[in-house]
Amino acid sequence: MSRIGILVVTGAYHPEVSGAANQCRQLVNALKEKVTFEVLTTTRDPNLPSRCQIDGVDVSRALLERSSVRHYSKAALKFMAFFLSRRKHFHIVHLHGFSYKSAFLTALSKIYHKKVIIKMTSVGHDDPIAMRQRGFLLNYFFSKAGSYVGVTPLFERLYSQSQLPANRLKLIPNGVDTTKFRPVTDGEHVVLRDQLNLPREMKLILFVGHFSREKCPDVLLDAWNYYIANKYVNTGIVFVGSTNPDSYEVDAKLVEDIQELAALYINERVFFIERTHEIEKYYQTADIFVLPSLREGMPNALLEAMACGLPAIVPEIDGLTNWIIQDGINGILVESCNDQRIGRAITEVLSNKLDIHSMSIRARETILERFTRKEISEKYLQLYCETINYY
Repeated sequence: MSRIGILVVTGAYHPEVSGAANQCRQLVNALKEKVTFEVLTTTRDPNLPSRCQIDGVDVSRALLERSSVRHYSKAALKFMAFFLSRRKHFHIVHLHGFSYKSAFLTALSKIYHKKVIIKMTSVGHDDPIAMRQRGFLLNYFFSKAGSYVGVTPLFERLYSQSQLPANRLKLIPNGVDTTKFRPVTDGEHVVLRDQLNLPREMKLILFVGHFSREKCPDVLLDAWNYYIANKYVNTGIVFVGSTNPDSYEVDAKLVEDIQELAALYINERVFFIERTHEIEKYYQTADIFVLPSLREGMPNALLEAMACGLPAIVPEIDGLTNWIIQDGINGILVESCNDQRIGRAITEVLSNKLDIHSMSIRARETILERFTRKEISEKYLQLYCETINYY
């Protein structure tokens, strides 16, 4: 039998930056010598080519000009046309997330006898309970997949509350390239600060993610502004993420509010990094990582920060963050996402009340033990083989 052919479908892909895009690319690169991949994605950037090769893999894009029914419909039609033109070249459709475009591809997959795997990426968006609330059509086609991947036990719990067959669910978390995301020496730390034009001596708090209401970058800025900035004058924040309203999931009003609040400190104590393909350098030069999200699937930024040995502060979400973080051991859990609790946790780190050195070591060990790219990619390869009985 020829090599397994996989059509990977994702909302964004390199060079656009998102957690899902990074995970897709990482998986493709890890397995491309064993599996034949094609990538199908959307973009809002008209400058990106509709077809190209990235890392030796064919990538096709449908331009999504605006968030409207008409433009989503156009993208869905392009997805369907691509499927029909390339259907003889793949055995499995691997959907990262689920949308109306995914529903049409699932329908075509049933007609042309292709296997469908759905990776559930965001609680409250594409988990089985959320799908019931998104309408009959989406829920119907969501239920027709051959396999589902949950990235944390929270997805397992939500899946168990659905009517879907229990044997279709696999728990496969996200993984990290631990050679790229690693701690650095004090000397490397100084060199990187200079390279990135960041102050050498300042204690830097890092946020990595989209400027969206769900990610709550405004909560972190409020926490620093009200509880940290005056007490610890040698601290600052680095925000890494696009502020372009045309970018993936960016909330233009939120960006405006944050930049207005940070106006007095911009480029002195608050730094905005619009886009980078060397994100590991920002983890390696930071002192604290904060992820104040309201909702996540499995936060790649948290895994990357821990792999670099950063003390991480995150809200406790049962079956998600508390599955990764042991409070006070390999990170810090706060009860909920509000500025007072985030501020208190940052203060504990800055005031040396915690054994940050041990916490950093355990954070790195957690990733090496449970979330390496090699381990996760092997689990996906096994799933692909099982899906089409390829042995």
